This record gives sequence, C-alpha cells and structure tokens, in this order.
Amino acid sequence: MRLQRSVIAFLSLFALAGCAAPAAVPPQSSYPTGGEVFHLDVAQIEINRPAALPAGTAIDMSGAVEAWLREHLVAVGTSGRIRANINDAAVRESVVNRTARGGLSFDRTYQFDGMVDVRIDATDRQMQRAAFAGANASRSGTLHGGATPEQRHQAASEVADGVMWDFEEGLSDDIRRRLARFLR
Repeated sequence: MRLQRSVIAFLSLFALAGCAAPAAVPPQSSYPTGGEVFHLDVAQIEINRPAALPAGTAIDMSGAVEAWLREHLVAVGTSGRIRANINDAAVRESVVNRTARGGLSFDRTYQFDGMVDVRIDATDRQMQRAAFAGANASRSGTLHGGATPEQRHQAASEVADGVMWDFEEGLSDDIRRRLARFLR
C-alpha cells in the first residue's frame, strides 16, 4: 500500500513537472505586409518599441510591427514629427488544464492570445501635439493538448498573421481619418 502511494505521488509530480512550463515556440520571421504608403508632412518619424517581452511570449511581433511602420510611414516635410509607440506586439501562449477530483490533470489545451497596440502622435510645425491615430488588434486561438511543437508554432503563427492583417487595416483607416491634415 505504501509503495503504491509512493508510485502514485511520484507519477503525479512527474506529470505536474511536464505541465509547469510550455516549450518555447520559435519566433516567426515574416508576416503579411502590404497596403498603402502614407506620405506625411513631417520631418521626422520616431518609432518606440517595448523594452521587454511579456511573460509567456510565444512570438514577438514588435519587429514586424516596426518594419510595417517604417515601410508605410514616410516623412516628406521639413518640420514636425511623428512618434509611433508600440505598446504591445506579441502572441502569448498559455496552458489551460482541467483537473479531476484529487488534483490530477486530465485535459490540456494551449491558448494563443495575440495583441498589437500602437499609438501615433503627430506634432505640427510649432511642435505642439496636433493629432493622433492608433490601432488595437487582437485574436485568439486554441489547440488540443497533444499537439506537437510544430503544430503549436503553426497555431501561434496563424494568430500572429491574423493580428497583423487586422492591425494593418485598422491603423490605415485611422491614419486616413485622424491624420488627414498631415497626408500629402
């Protein structure tokens, strides 16, 4: 009886150790980009990225968001400035476990939450805040617990691609609407 309890306790600890930290998903290097290029009547465009990645980050999208901003926001003026702040750009992975009575886990699901949050502040010739635009896009996805690391990477990549498309569409619309007086 004592041996049986020891074996059960050992197996429980072994199972919990496997649930403690999900394996890291490799970063994705390319995202869908496209859309219109905005020629802005400012002399300078400054882009600020987050200093650190949030916990549980499966894919860091801040590089892709920065690349999109650099490609689509073009300074063509002689004065004024655009400051784009990337507040969040990541796909986070978490593990959701359902447990049975007695504390044993019996159902595991991977949750992927993607978020991009960007704010653009434009200043005029007098260097006073004149206008702002922004976009906030998010998507989520789930995957069964028996998924391979490749399947998890694919699921996280699909969430990242969808978030980038939503971000691009939302920010482009907001720039056309709110920064119209800066467009050339």
